[in-house]
Amino acid sequence: MRILSFFISLLVYSNFLAQVEFKSIHEIELETYNSAGNASAEYYESLPAAQPISREKGGCSLNKIVYGWHPYWSGSAYTNYQWDLLSHFSFFSYEVNAADGQAVSTHGWSTSAAVNAALASGSTKVTLCVTLFSNHSTFFGNATARQTLITNLINLIQIRGAHGVNIDFEGLPSTQTTNFANFMVDLSNQMHAAIPGSEVSTVLYAVDWNNVFNFTIMAPVVDHFIIMGYDYYYSGSSTAGPTDPLYHFGTNYNYTLSRSITYYLDKGCPASKLVLGLPYYGHDYPTSGLSIPTSTTGTGSSRTYAVVKTNTSGNYTPTNQSWLSDALEDAFVYTNGGNRQCFLALDSAFSKRLDHVNKTGIAGIGMWALGYDNGYIERWNGIETYMTDCYQDPCSGNIHDFGGPIKDYYNNEDYTWTIQPPNATSIDVNFSLFNVEIDYDYLYVYDGPNSSSPQIVGSPFTGTNTPGQFTTSNGAVTFRFTSDISTVGPGFLATYVCSTQSPAIASFTSNGNLEVCLGDSIELISTSTDAGSLIWTTNSGVLSSTTNQTVYLSPEGSGNYLVTLDAMNGAGSSTVSQLLSIQVITPAIANATINSTTLQLPNATAFFTNTSTNADAYFWDFGDGSSSTDAQPWHTYLLAGTYEVVFIASNSVCGNDTILFTVEVGLNSIESKELEFKVWPNPTDQFLNIEFDQIQSIEYSITDLNGKEILRKKEEGQKSYLLNISTLSLGMYLLEINNGFQIVTLRIVKQ
Repeated sequence: MRILSFFISLLVYSNFLAQVEFKSIHEIELETYNSAGNASAEYYESLPAAQPISREKGGCSLNKIVYGWHPYWSGSAYTNYQWDLLSHFSFFSYEVNAADGQAVSTHGWSTSAAVNAALASGSTKVTLCVTLFSNHSTFFGNATARQTLITNLINLIQIRGAHGVNIDFEGLPSTQTTNFANFMVDLSNQMHAAIPGSEVSTVLYAVDWNNVFNFTIMAPVVDHFIIMGYDYYYSGSSTAGPTDPLYHFGTNYNYTLSRSITYYLDKGCPASKLVLGLPYYGHDYPTSGLSIPTSTTGTGSSRTYAVVKTNTSGNYTPTNQSWLSDALEDAFVYTNGGNRQCFLALDSAFSKRLDHVNKTGIAGIGMWALGYDNGYIERWNGIETYMTDCYQDPCSGNIHDFGGPIKDYYNNEDYTWTIQPPNATSIDVNFSLFNVEIDYDYLYVYDGPNSSSPQIVGSPFTGTNTPGQFTTSNGAVTFRFTSDISTVGPGFLATYVCSTQSPAIASFTSNGNLEVCLGDSIELISTSTDAGSLIWTTNSGVLSSTTNQTVYLSPEGSGNYLVTLDAMNGAGSSTVSQLLSIQVITPAIANATINSTTLQLPNATAFFTNTSTNADAYFWDFGDGSSSTDAQPWHTYLLAGTYEVVFIASNSVCGNDTILFTVEVGLNSIESKELEFKVWPNPTDQFLNIEFDQIQSIEYSITDLNGKEILRKKEEGQKSYLLNISTLSLGMYLLEINNGFQIVTLRIVKQ
C-alpha cells in the first residue's frame, strides 16, 4: 500500500510537468518595462519620489537574511528602504546574451543612485542580479561565453565596490542540471578568490518540475539559495488562487511555500543557506463565479501590495475581503464588469510566513520586489518583529503541523522548533488532534529549550497516541516532527499558554549614614523585587556576604566605593550600582591636664587643659554636682573634700572616651597670711589692678591656656600693683599670685 501510494504521487507529479511552460513574474515584468523604453535606473530615479515613510527604530538587529531584489524600474522608492532591516540589496538586472556572455543591458547598474544609497548604508550588502530566461544550451555549451560572463561580473562588482551576484537563470531543462551546477561552482570559486568575502547566490523555482538543482555539487561553495516562493497560481492559471499559499489551497494542486521548503531541504540544500522569497504582489483574476476556488475566464493581472493598500479602484475593501484559513492568505472577491478575485498576502498573512520561516530554521526571506510596498511601513515592521533579535514567542498560541491547521502534512519533513516566551516559568499544552502515520511519522516533545532536553512521558508519539495535555517544568518546549517518503495524515493541532514571572528588578539601600567609625561597617539592604538570588560585588572593601539580603561593607578607608547588586530569577535579571562616598572617622581619644590635684580653700580653683584628639564634644563632671561642656573649663570648689572628676571626649560617629582625675581640696592652715585682694577691671584691654587689704610682697605670673608662661615678676611692699597687659593677644590667661604662704590662680581676659 505504501509503495502504491508513492507510485501514484509520482504520476500526479508528472502530470504537472505540463504546467512549466509559463513565464515568471521576473521575466514578465522585465519584458514589460524594457518594451516601454527608457529601460534604465537613471530614468526611473528621476521621476517624482514617493511620499516618505517614517519608522521609529526599535534598536533591533537582523539575525536572519532579508534579501530584496530592486528592479531598475523601482526608481526612487529606495529612499524609503529601511537599510537596517535589509541584509541584501540585489539590483535587477544584468541581462545575459547567451551567445557570448556579454550584457544585453545592465540597466544603469554603474550609476544607479539606489545602488549608491545601498552601498552608503553601511549595513546592507549589494549584489547584481544576473538573468537568463532562454537559450540555456547555447550559453552552457560555450566555455568562452561562460568565462566572459564570470569575468564581467567580477569586474562590475569590483569597480562598484559591491559584494557579489545573484544568478536568476529560469526555465532550465533537466539536461542542463550538471552544466548549471558546474557553472555555479566556477563562478563562486572565481568570485570568492577575486573578492574575498563576496557572495554568490542563485534562485530556486517554487516548484522544481525538472529536478535541475544539484546541491551535492553546489552547496559547498554557493552562499545562498533563494526560493522564488510565488506564482504557485500565476497569471495564466486556470483556477484563481493565492500567489504564495503557505499551506494547502484547494483539493488537488497542493504545492505551497511549506512544501517547497521541505522539498529543497530534503534535496540537500543546507537550511543555513536556504532563503524563502516572498511576493510583494498578488494576482487579480476574472472568474466564472464568486466562490473560492473557482475557474478563471481570462488572464490575471499582478497587483502590488501598495496598489491593494492604496485601493484607488475601490475594489479592495474590508467588505470584499476574505481570509483563506487553509492557505493563510487574503482574497478580495468583487464584481466590476464581471466576477473578479484578487489574492495577496496582507500583513497578518505576511507575519505567518515569517513565523513559518523561523520554525523551519532556514536562513531568512527574500522579496520580489523592493518598492512594491512603497509608502507603507507595515512589512518593514513585520520584518523587525520576526527577523531580528527582538523576536519573542507569544505567551499563548496555536501549534500545528507543517501542512497547516486544516490540511494534511507533507512527506519528507524533519523540523525542530522551540516555543520559549519571555519570562515564562512553565507552559501548558493541550492537543486537540493527533493523527499521523503510525510507526513511520513521529512527533518528539522535549521539556526544555532544545532537543537535548528530556522528552516528556510517551514521546515520541505516533499514530493516534496523542500527547494530550501536559505542563512543562520550565519556560520552554521543543518539538521535532519527522515524516517518511509516503503516506500522510491530518497531523496535529494544539494550543498553549504560558505562566510567567516578571524579571527580577535589582535595588538596594544603605543605612543612610556614610560616616563610619574606623573598624565599623555600612549596612546594605536589598530592596529588589521578584529576586530568586542575589550577587553583591564591590570594587574595594570587604563584604560580609555576596548573596544575603542584608550585607555589611567594611571600608578600607575614606573614599568612593562602587557597590553592585545583581538580582536574578528564572525570567531574567537586572543590575544596579551605587557609588557610595564613605568617610571613615577615627575614634575620639580623651586627654587633659589639671593645674593641680591638691587645692586649698578658699581659692580652690582647678584649671583644666584639654588636649584630646578626634573629638568635637566634651563633658566634665567635677564631682561636686557641677558639670561643664567647655573645651577648656575651670571650676572652683567651695568645700573641702576628695572629688572624682570625670572627663568624656566624643565625636558624632564613634562614641566617646573617658579619663578620671582625683582632686583633694583642703583648708589653708596659715590664716594670718591669707591673701585677700581684688583684681579689676576683668576683662580689660590694657591695665589690670591688683589691690590687697594690706601691704604684700608678691610674685605673679601670667600663662596662656596651653601652659606657656608669658610674664613673671616680683613686687615688694605695696598694697596695690598695676599690670600692663596691652601687649598680650586677645584671649584668656591664667594669673598666678604667690605671697610665699599661699598661691592663688585666677582667670583674666584680654579684650
